[in-house]
Amino acid sequence: MASRPNVARLYSCFATGTDSTVSTIEVSISPGIPTFSVIGLCDSSIKESQGRLISAFKSTGFNMPKGHITIGISPAYMRKTGSGFDLAMALGILFASGQLYLPPDSKIYAEGELSLGGEVNGTPGSCIRLKTIRNMDFNYKIIPQNEAGSAGIAGFSGVGIHSLSDLFSIFDGNQYKEERFMFEAESDEDDHIDISMLKGQEKAKRSLLISAAGFHNILLMGSPGSGKTMAGKILTGILPRLDMQEMSDVYSLNELVKGEASKICYDRPVRIIGPNITVGKLVGNSITLTPGELALANHGVLFADELPLFKSDVIDFLRGPLEERKVYLMRRGNLYSFESNSIFLGTGNPCKCGMLYEKGIKCRCSAAEIRRYLSKISGPFLERIDLFSEMRMVSGDDMASIYIDDSKGESQDYRITVERCWQIAHERYGENNLNGTFPEGDLRDSMRIPEKVIRFASDLSEKGFFSARGFTRILRVARTIADINEAVDVSEGDVAEAIQYRLRGY
Repeated sequence: MASRPNVARLYSCFATGTDSTVSTIEVSISPGIPTFSVIGLCDSSIKESQGRLISAFKSTGFNMPKGHITIGISPAYMRKTGSGFDLAMALGILFASGQLYLPPDSKIYAEGELSLGGEVNGTPGSCIRLKTIRNMDFNYKIIPQNEAGSAGIAGFSGVGIHSLSDLFSIFDGNQYKEERFMFEAESDEDDHIDISMLKGQEKAKRSLLISAAGFHNILLMGSPGSGKTMAGKILTGILPRLDMQEMSDVYSLNELVKGEASKICYDRPVRIIGPNITVGKLVGNSITLTPGELALANHGVLFADELPLFKSDVIDFLRGPLEERKVYLMRRGNLYSFESNSIFLGTGNPCKCGMLYEKGIKCRCSAAEIRRYLSKISGPFLERIDLFSEMRMVSGDDMASIYIDDSKGESQDYRITVERCWQIAHERYGENNLNGTFPEGDLRDSMRIPEKVIRFASDLSEKGFFSARGFTRILRVARTIADINEAVDVSEGDVAEAIQYRLRGY
């Protein structure tokens, strides 16, 4: 005889942006005219669950009980959306009606959407939810089998089911056996462009190495066809692979945006934005709390191609996220934040005709036209950029070597150097901090910069009319150069090189 509690209580979860909240589902069945009521500030997708439940029960051999069915989903003061509560609601009804045995004092977690045929399907944001409850004390954790990839990367242990009928064996058959879900990650390394293809651009190659080694923002300005766009695509190929936590973060956001399980990949994301991008697309959707390009580039590269053609309001908006490495969404009076810790890489022509840097080809633009062309890129925005490098047209010999030279694998050598620099930085600051992202503070002691080197940097900064922010960025880049050279302390030579990447040729 199945146990019939007065109120069946289970637990589920709902995502709000990159966070999630554990919810309690309580089901009560009382005599009377059949009614079905869901309370707790729920949207229509939850309130429409009655039709899915009735059809799913009939298809899998269960019965929708007669009487007043009341389902409360708490916390009642928070608005809840999505159909992921279906499985928990169904279990509560089956326990309360005595159709399934509810083990005494059991704490049960369940999530999943029911089809009319009784299949249990996953819902968007599963990885975010499962990361929240993976270490909580539940006796039973039941999820859709097609959320196995999300569960694996979230480090979740439980049981995956295909259909509502699988509940018979778990509760009446006492066959619950928790397992750790696994996942398989892929790599798109074959799609990466090797840095050896960037011919005749030694300064740009060096700046890309420094950018990757210290997670520094970078701006490449140069002539048409000099390889600026290719350089942007090269950067992600010299960055280290995502670690487990980073991979989980990237996957969670992609799953949230796509509304379905996405590919699990070791490679760092690169989000390419063009002149038509808007602030809204950068930030995300505040109604659905889905992230935009800034958050989707987290742990990777935000590549702004043809930056001088962007709208000035978009460029100025970027100042905040580049400084804080976060982006915010406001929804119903609540402020939600998304991590946006990425390398910003901007490219563009230095003037309208693009030939400003070329010595053998005369630039057709007047000084006024050059100023007007570059006027959208404001000084305060440029203060957030650590590295500047010009790029010139590729010579004939270098152009020929692109197709003749078979040397490959230079990006792998760069990546090994970058990985070593990241390891040095982590030993110096602790995990999750690099030279470009280390919080403001006493950089002299934290970054091991001798006093005489700071004075040397100060003198050069005064001659170059650099601001205090620019001065700090010079020290950060100098620290990265020292790490590339495997030096314990920053030297005057490191500072001198770092300043070369602060000077802009426009």
